[in-house]
Amino acid sequence: MKEKTLSPKVKALYEAVEELIFENIDVKEIKVSDITERAGIGKGTAYEYFRNKEEIISSALLYHIDLICRQMVEKAEELRDFEKTLQFILCSIDAEIRKRDCFIQFVHLLSDNGPIGKALQNKIREKNQEVCMPRDVIVRMIEMGVRRGEINKELPFSYISMEIASSVLTYIIYILNEEEKDSCSKEQMHRLICSGILKTLQ
Repeated sequence: MKEKTLSPKVKALYEAVEELIFENIDVKEIKVSDITERAGIGKGTAYEYFRNKEEIISSALLYHIDLICRQMVEKAEELRDFEKTLQFILCSIDAEIRKRDCFIQFVHLLSDNGPIGKALQNKIREKNQEVCMPRDVIVRMIEMGVRRGEINKELPFSYISMEIASSVLTYIIYILNEEEKDSCSKEQMHRLICSGILKTLQ
């Protein structure tokens, strides 16, 4: 998973897509002109690098997810502890609210059959090992959990990974629902999620 060096213009396009998502604009509503104006480059220049809007947006989302997941894998390697890594991921969701929006759009498009969803799914298949994905973060966490005896190595990998992924998505839903925070603090939710996963996977 070697990090790819981008041309300044492509990076500007990717950052423009990220900024538009931060402004709560649905990716399906974004136009090429919105992206190029924000990037400060001509519309024709975008077509020198990409065939269409779907390719720009899907490539940008994949780029940003790759960055987020690389940071998480690096932190997991540094912590070398399953529960601490899970706590770090939950805290990152709290702290990086803007990046969370990219992640949510990404997850939504993975099951979307529209043009952008299909373009993203095709990009993922093309890139395969080149891009760091959420599954790579989960794999590192599982390896640590099994090595430290926090996870039962007899459990099927698919079950373990789905348990972790569903718990993280549950936390994202919790964060998005302001009313839920009144009945359960973030700290309490962190503890409940971590203890719940550890209890289920031991």
